[in-house]
Amino acid sequence: MKICLAILIAITSLSGGFSLFAQDSNVAEEVVGNTVTEDESSSVESTDVKDEAVVAESALSRDKSETFTVYVIPIQDAIAQPTLFGIRSGVKDAIEKGADLVLFDMDTPGGELFTTLEIMKVIDRFDGMTATFIDEEAISAGAIIASVTQDIYFMPRATMGSSEVVTGSGEDVDESMKRKINAFLTAKIDAYISEYPYRSQVLEAMVDPDVELIIDEKVISKEGKLLNLNARRAHELYGDPPKELLGSGIFDDIESVIDSVADGRKVVRHDFESTWSLELAAHLVTWSPLLLGLGILALLVEFKTPGFGVFGIAGILFIVIVNFGHNVAGLSGYEGILLFIVGALLVFIELLFLPGVMFLAIPGIFMMLAGLLWGMADIWPAETPDFDITFDIFLAPLYNVVWAVLIAIGLFLAILKLLPKSIFWDKLVLGDAVDGTSQGDTFTASDRPGKGALGMAVTDLYPTGEIEIDGRRYEAHVETGMVGKGAQVRTLRANAFGYFVEEVRE
Repeated sequence: MKICLAILIAITSLSGGFSLFAQDSNVAEEVVGNTVTEDESSSVESTDVKDEAVVAESALSRDKSETFTVYVIPIQDAIAQPTLFGIRSGVKDAIEKGADLVLFDMDTPGGELFTTLEIMKVIDRFDGMTATFIDEEAISAGAIIASVTQDIYFMPRATMGSSEVVTGSGEDVDESMKRKINAFLTAKIDAYISEYPYRSQVLEAMVDPDVELIIDEKVISKEGKLLNLNARRAHELYGDPPKELLGSGIFDDIESVIDSVADGRKVVRHDFESTWSLELAAHLVTWSPLLLGLGILALLVEFKTPGFGVFGIAGILFIVIVNFGHNVAGLSGYEGILLFIVGALLVFIELLFLPGVMFLAIPGIFMMLAGLLWGMADIWPAETPDFDITFDIFLAPLYNVVWAVLIAIGLFLAILKLLPKSIFWDKLVLGDAVDGTSQGDTFTASDRPGKGALGMAVTDLYPTGEIEIDGRRYEAHVETGMVGKGAQVRTLRANAFGYFVEEVRE
């Protein structure tokens, strides 16, 4: 019964959590100009084939040389962790869908520097075309992100620039620290965009007000001022042969950009929708060690109490919530939580049917640990170029799990020391332990058998199992050897969850 309940709760939690993620990360296929949608193609495939011309047309619509797949990811408002989560999820989905172009629809005043650097790494993972369409403005961090994409398109009134590093409250950074950050940032930007003739210089003038930008003997940005560009200035021509300063084209809307890049091919468009769940995921990821610690603690308490109750439900839900947060963050998939559940089932089976053998519990514990690590690791699709699963991607998850285990152990020891003395513990644990035994009445801590009480082993003790004293069952542990089912035992001492016993030999 305990196993069935665990499976039911896990599956229910999983289906609810991940279906919510599927709704929040909705990917819409729609017609753009001369386009074909994936839904239309699949409907043609599922229809009974009566005309060879229909089959030929369907095959043509799936021909990569005849179609152009674009994946649109919005970057709106302030750039923070939810922005990173959305971009990472979108780029991974674009890779799996075989997108030709990832197009960022941008309108942002800027945001966090660390998050910006992580977004740059994510964009660099995509092996196809990347572009940014500046809807209104790309200021500060937005300008930096736009600059690491291959093409930058502008609306007629769009602006871009002012990327100087400031504190989170908007105040100036200390001058020495600013010099270090600017040097690092400009070097980082140059590593991504060095192949563009003017872009590195332009971004340096946007980041550092002490930089004077002069091209073809024309002063574009004076010393002491941060560079800002509108659509017209971004497309001024410099050099021989003439080359745009920064922009790749001016368009009235994003649909016009897609039509232009598609160059007459049929367009399949996917849109990543950013929703409230990304904000929730940011909090869940931040508090992962604590949530995992509470989940592990709840499962430890559940394993030490008969039946399946509030602790088991809470433990499973905490683990599912953490995995849900990392799934929305674009990190984990279903594999981590499924691996964790399989490991948990092995441990449940061990506790119920083969207590003390450890034949199933040891691999089950390792599977649970592996599931937690895998669920928090940044795993990319197999199609991602230059991506290998290495130990480094598990360092952050390992840090979270270690902290979670320490939190769980600390709280568990506190429970053993403090809670057994409280009225709350008497009602919660002892009452739950009696539920479903041969006697239906409840009892308090004073009713528990004391040292030297005689009972009978109702399961084999290898070295842990269950004993029965005066018609009530308790968890018991034998310190040396084993005790077979049906043997008479004597209690030596008690703890919060049961007894240490020895076999009575005549």
